[in-house]
Amino acid sequence: MYQLLLIPVAFGLAKLFSDVLDANRELAKIDKKHIYRNYLIKYFKKDDEKIVKQKITKSINLIVENYSHFKIGKSGIPAKRAEQHEEYTEMFLLCESKYSELIENLEKYYNKKFRHHEKNDNKNYGSASTMSKIDDNYYLYVVVI
Repeated sequence: MYQLLLIPVAFGLAKLFSDVLDANRELAKIDKKHIYRNYLIKYFKKDDEKIVKQKITKSINLIVENYSHFKIGKSGIPAKRAEQHEEYTEMFLLCESKYSELIENLEKYYNKKFRHHEKNDNKNYGSASTMSKIDDNYYLYVVVI
């Protein structure tokens, strides 16, 4: 009788293990050659948002001066999102946080701030879509051509 109960438990554990392996494979893609972490700021609740914004603004200005076009966005799965930006050649991760609302607010803030920049391809102040994630983090990024 108890052996029959173990079958669904075994299938559940197998599914969980499979999901963890898939997430780890997806996370490994973040280190692709065209996705850079050298400007990445990790945001924690105790951090001063004003200082974080100053650092991100400085990073965006440094990055975009070397490219002809850029777009600012958000994602919980940077590698997958980079693939969706087919025309852009590189992605720079700018901010990492466990708080999706913070990343969403930063995306809106920077799309508004850089709205009239001659190289900016963003048409809206932010995307309406919700972010999926594979680990505990969400990311603000800039893609460039």
